[in-house]
Amino acid sequence: MGKLRCICGHNIVDQTDNISYKGYILSDTCVDEVSDILTDNIDSLIEANNKNERLDWIKKNFIVPPYPIDLKDSAMIHDLLSSKLIEKTQDIFECEKCGRIAIQVGLTNKFSFYNPDSDKSKGILDSKK
Repeated sequence: MGKLRCICGHNIVDQTDNISYKGYILSDTCVDEVSDILTDNIDSLIEANNKNERLDWIKKNFIVPPYPIDLKDSAMIHDLLSSKLIEKTQDIFECEKCGRIAIQVGLTNKFSFYNPDSDKSKGILDSKK
């Protein structure tokens, strides 16, 4: 995303991973679909491994090259999980200055802002709090 300007004027920056003021929303209507996609892909990886067709599976599911072909299965499942979730989730941000919540509208580049009820909710997306 890069940067998102809050209503208060603060720039919300999204240029790295593990941001304490960022989260994701997965609509309940997408949970079964995402679960099916993930389990189907994991099953197909296991099947490909059993048939010695791992490289073909990697080529089918990732861009090769540059995707490394010597990763553990767990690393590939992590990458697959991340990519499939990103396709189905909406971003949510909290403005560090005013505490407003910005929620991505569907899968567009637009955001709706919501005011918190109190200052007590500041840092609401920080799971380490």
